Amino acid sequence: MSDAFEIHATARTELGKGASRRLRRQADLVPAIVYGEDKAPVSISIPHKDLIKAIANEAFFSHIIKLVIDKKAEQVVIKALQRHPAKARVLHADFQRVSANHAITVAVPLHFI
Repeated sequence: MSDAFEIHATARTELGKGASRRLRRQADLVPAIVYGEDKAPVSISIPHKDLIKAIANEAFFSHIIKLVIDKKAEQVVIKALQRHPAKARVLHADFQRVSANHAITVAVPLHFI
């Protein structure tokens, strides 16, 4: 597994549309969720600038990511990324936990020269 990408996040307790909008507007954070591997889903927030820096590299979408939530690391892959239609903003991200014991399917971009 590759630890090339590491993102730090914090767990959040306020859920819903209003709480997500406040996160984006006041704290420049991106609301996200981590689910899978027979564990309870965890709502998190990620600094927008850190996520933008990570997604600038297209390998981010096909690699295993080390997601550190309140000093606890988990291995995840990105499943969905919602972007603002007019601005260069990320609105929401979905991450799926991965395990070495289970197979997953990941889309890998190919570039032909």
